[in-house]
Amino acid sequence: MSENIIKDLVIYDLDGTLVDSAITVTKILNTMRQTRGLPVLDKKSVRPLTALGGNKMIKMALQCENGDIDRLLLEFRGMYSQAKIGQETIFDEVLETLEIIKRHGCLLSICTNKPRHLAIKTLEDLKLRSFFDAELCGGDIQNLKPAPDPLLELTRKFNVNTKNCCFIGDTVVDYVAAKKSEIDFLYYDSGYDEHLNDLYKPVRITRHREALPYILSDQRITSFYREGESNEGR
Repeated sequence: MSENIIKDLVIYDLDGTLVDSAITVTKILNTMRQTRGLPVLDKKSVRPLTALGGNKMIKMALQCENGDIDRLLLEFRGMYSQAKIGQETIFDEVLETLEIIKRHGCLLSICTNKPRHLAIKTLEDLKLRSFFDAELCGGDIQNLKPAPDPLLELTRKFNVNTKNCCFIGDTVVDYVAAKKSEIDFLYYDSGYDEHLNDLYKPVRITRHREALPYILSDQRITSFYREGESNEGR
């Protein structure tokens, strides 16, 4: 590995971390709500629902009975697979940050509980998949986050020590998985989990480029960081 790398492997969550998936999810849920005679939801109210997992999200967003959840979740995922996911859903600074990490030779991976076909669709629609050396998605392994299994599986895949990894996510589920794995965690505060910062006080970033000093030691990272701050004041 390059002497400019602090971490050998950087693992990213997908929804709420790289992608503002609430934009797409809100559109689909509102279409389903309208057929049930329910008023539309705004994106802000949908964001915390997406952190609950598919079943709970459907139950709360569609106000349905437990017996209807599986059917409605299947309907939701079918609509998602046909949805157009636009470039506007990528969070600011994602592309340039991934480019810098990749350019320095660091391994990149995705760890998401999202079903594989929907995760790959998202990555390919947004032209993000080429940045990543592997993806571990819902259905790929028996125990998903908050279990440590998927993160540890990725470290084994690349033969990387957990101390030389970091995981960037946006929810308590991500934090707990990292903690159990003994992998350093960076909390990307995108508004999807309002309680993580208050509960655990993790290392918190609000912009993607703020992760770079925790991943790379190259002096150019400091220059990139300062240049961004200067541009903000113009």
